[in-house]
Amino acid sequence: MYTLMNGKRRFVAYKKGNLFIIDDFAVLKNIKEGKMKIGLHEYTITKSNLYDYMSTIKRKAQVIGIKDASYIIARCGIRNGFRVVEGGAGSGSLTTALLYFTYPDGHVYTYELRKDFADIARKNVERLPYKNWTLKIGDITKDVKERDVDAFIVDIPEPWGVVEIAKKSLHQGGCFCSYVPTYNQMERVYHSLENEEFIDLEATEIIKRDMHIGKLGTRPENIEVGHTGFLIFGRKT
Repeated sequence: MYTLMNGKRRFVAYKKGNLFIIDDFAVLKNIKEGKMKIGLHEYTITKSNLYDYMSTIKRKAQVIGIKDASYIIARCGIRNGFRVVEGGAGSGSLTTALLYFTYPDGHVYTYELRKDFADIARKNVERLPYKNWTLKIGDITKDVKERDVDAFIVDIPEPWGVVEIAKKSLHQGGCFCSYVPTYNQMERVYHSLENEEFIDLEATEIIKRDMHIGKLGTRPENIEVGHTGFLIFGRKT
């Protein structure tokens, strides 16, 4: 896959058959790194990376962004060969990161209740060259059949309801992670992990502040994304 950049605009070109599809505005037979003019605009073309994949996702729901996904990957130790259960497909943002790091020998099993969310997640993920993914329309609080998995990660309204089944699904030492927007959700899922005797508990929030770079006028950007979500982690004993 290739990324096309024009100023701050960024597009991913993914291959479909013998053609490269670029967002919804171009279909090309050939593409390569360097400079290329498409229509009236010139683009700089590079090989795509995870940042490109995640930042060009079409959103229908709020997504777990790069700053939070990065810590989830590190805290759960996600790597090639890992088997991961994910609850809540959203728009496929975290799924993209999980597939990127578990490929090629691992697998990601995503459970989503809503078909409309599942459809947009599928459309986003199908752009990727990674095929180690199973998307299931189902309830993660009761439908999970996978066992001995390495990580169990959820972005759902009531994550405390999956702690018990997560414990059954994870192998010893496997990591649980929940992403929630409010303090009361964070508190409740944390205590649920305590009650199920998970260890290495952590509740945290990741803050990112961008900078405006100017000549003798460098400062924080005027528009800042303050709060996105809280992360709660634990390991199965």
